[in-house]
Amino acid sequence: MSTNISKLVSFIPADPGTHLTWKPLHQLNFYRLVLATGFLAAFYTGEWMNFLGSQNTEHFLATALTLLMSSLIFIFMGYRHTPSFETQVIFTNASDIVLITLLSHYSGGLSSSLSILLIINVTATGTFLRDRDSFLFAAMAVIAILSEQSFSLSQGVSTASEYSRAGLLGLVFFGTSFLASILAKRARESEKLAVEREADIVNLEILNEDIIQNMRTGIIVVDNDGHIRMANSSAEALLGNIPLHQSPLLETILPALDSRFLEWQEQPNMHHKAIPQAHGLPDIQPGFRKLQRTGDTLIFLEDATQLNQRFQQIKLASLGRLTASIAHEIRNPLSAINHAAQLLQESELDLADTKLTDIITAQVQRLDKVVENVLELSRSKKGNTETIELNNWLQHFCDEFLQSNSLQPEQINLETINNEINVLFDSSHLNQIMCNLCTNAINHSEQAIENVIITIRYGYDESHEQPYLDVVDNGPGITEKIIPLIFDPFYTTNPKGTGLGLYITKEIIESNRGRLRYINDKKSGSCFRMHFLSAHQP
Repeated sequence: MSTNISKLVSFIPADPGTHLTWKPLHQLNFYRLVLATGFLAAFYTGEWMNFLGSQNTEHFLATALTLLMSSLIFIFMGYRHTPSFETQVIFTNASDIVLITLLSHYSGGLSSSLSILLIINVTATGTFLRDRDSFLFAAMAVIAILSEQSFSLSQGVSTASEYSRAGLLGLVFFGTSFLASILAKRARESEKLAVEREADIVNLEILNEDIIQNMRTGIIVVDNDGHIRMANSSAEALLGNIPLHQSPLLETILPALDSRFLEWQEQPNMHHKAIPQAHGLPDIQPGFRKLQRTGDTLIFLEDATQLNQRFQQIKLASLGRLTASIAHEIRNPLSAINHAAQLLQESELDLADTKLTDIITAQVQRLDKVVENVLELSRSKKGNTETIELNNWLQHFCDEFLQSNSLQPEQINLETINNEINVLFDSSHLNQIMCNLCTNAINHSEQAIENVIITIRYGYDESHEQPYLDVVDNGPGITEKIIPLIFDPFYTTNPKGTGLGLYITKEIIESNRGRLRYINDKKSGSCFRMHFLSAHQP
């Protein structure tokens, strides 16, 4: 934002009128150049202006050349902006008053009507300078023509009746100066107000752009042809840091979103589900709104994971209150049933009754496990994020898991692509997640425990700038039909399972702002991939 404000400050000139007043001064200097050139051309070639220099040819020619040279000098000074603007205005118009008065005198005085040209200079001073300064130049012009008339009268060139013309011309000078100063004052006030309003508009535009670019919600503006006209940084991040400022087609960026856009155009009131993305990118929840003025469409993109986390927090809060109220009531009967089953097992029972008591004990333990998992889920809180160096942490985890499950060292393979990967995660949560996934790999392998092989590999996805961790087993894998259901609560294919293991694992990962997905790799068994927040860019 500070960069944008500095751009705004550099945009507004220190003197709002500076860049506007130098240009008219340049035009005035070119006018003087054209005027001097015209005098010389008319003097040498024109017979219809034979009065030029009629009183003194040599002095007229010298004065016209002086006007020409001074015009060139003032043009050069004007483009260099040295000396100051007001100084150049004063010298330019003062010299014009003197030179034009001399040209008028050498051409017959007031009868030549060249003195009327001073109106241009009086108007210029009234426009460029303040009121008092402009009136000073009007007075100088009047004094100049009266002095010229008096000198001409003393030389017998003019008559006393010319004083009335000089007086009227003086009134014209003051009137012109007065009107020019009033108009210039209003023009400067309007210009100042326009510059201030322009600054406010630019400032507001920069502020709006800064707000839009820093919104957590992704914003995309699409025209009716599907071209992306504008997008903020959040939208680019949600779509995998794809640049969206070259007006690409929405269909080429994300075809699923383009299909939703077309569906929305046909049915504006339809409810849109989240759009899944590959390569560890978050699912996105789209929203559409028509812009009335331009006819474009505003697309809002939100991270569906964060939305699900909010819903999940509400659901967990409700679940926590429910489980807290009924857990005690459920566990007491379960404890009584389990105790009764144990007493029956101590009695002399036949084989059929023993099997029944075993079933009772197993189902009681299963129900108790369900209650425990639900309580654990309801008590789940956001993790205490810390920096974890995956290589060392996984080495330590593998050693502990091998020992606690009586596995051989060759049954867990740790593969790495980059040894220096640091992630942001709660270490206790990560240990629980890895235990759940590796235990599932053993329980669902459908083979003897000594034949189970678990592969743990991790690396960094350069295209999406995310660290990842895979847990792969050598089991039969999961059929495509049930893949969409494996993270649903209470869904299980194991009659002894609760169906909460993967659900709880996924919820814990998302509470640490990570993601868990199943990768359908037909070359191996099951592969669960976790994506993390990176502690630093590699």
